[in-house]
Amino acid sequence: MEIAKALEIITGKVDEVLLNKGYRKHTVADTANEKTVLYTGDVAYSIVYYFDKKRIVLRSCSVVDDEPDNAWKTAATWLFDEEVDGGREAENIGDDFAETIRGPKQIAAQQKKKAKKENGEQNSDPLFFANRMIAFFPELRDEIAFEKAHYESFRGVTFAETKILPLLLDYVKREGDKNIEKLSKALSDLYDAGDLDVKGIITYVLLNGVEDQTQYEKLTATFTKEQKKIADASRNLRGKKIKPEKPKKPKKYIADRLQAMDSMKRK
Repeated sequence: MEIAKALEIITGKVDEVLLNKGYRKHTVADTANEKTVLYTGDVAYSIVYYFDKKRIVLRSCSVVDDEPDNAWKTAATWLFDEEVDGGREAENIGDDFAETIRGPKQIAAQQKKKAKKENGEQNSDPLFFANRMIAFFPELRDEIAFEKAHYESFRGVTFAETKILPLLLDYVKREGDKNIEKLSKALSDLYDAGDLDVKGIITYVLLNGVEDQTQYEKLTATFTKEQKKIADASRNLRGKKIKPEKPKKPKKYIADRLQAMDSMKRK
């Protein structure tokens, strides 16, 4: 879906919240890399789509003399790929943006988002991630439809291991460095925007499933230092059995003391 159409859906949801509160909606000139919709009222809100990052952002800032002070703070961020995403994703984004700025729920929504960010969670779940992979593996479209039709909830790990990984392994064998770099960048972006399940799928399932070290290095070439550090640490666990920690037994002298105290109470 073209971003212009997606923005119509998203801003339609936001219009219901802000225009009813007396906010004004402004047309902002697009740039080569950004498409923006602006609202002004008690505060200013802007919805910005970044073409290079394929991200759509809800921002807010203060208003001075009826103009935004441009000290923008990000309230919510979603990935949106025109080649993959459609009306359903746009509806979800619009609902999230509207919920973020809606009246008395605004503070709670912002606190929830802050907590998710601190816990390493964002908006991308395993289904969201799988849909992004369609850009590289078109075969996944039918597989995702089958999964959604036959299972109550999307089996992220199983789907990644049985459906995405084989395609990824074939891809890195036959594609040139330029296309692998694009895939690497996509994995990096999705890791950054993903919840804990997505992060685990990328590192432990997909990257650990790549046996060839050279191919692994190519797939992680665009990762940040922190992402690469985590991916390497996960790779070091391949083939190792991690035993669950056994509950520690109380030290003998503590047990003896408790037993003695119990005996004294009985006397």
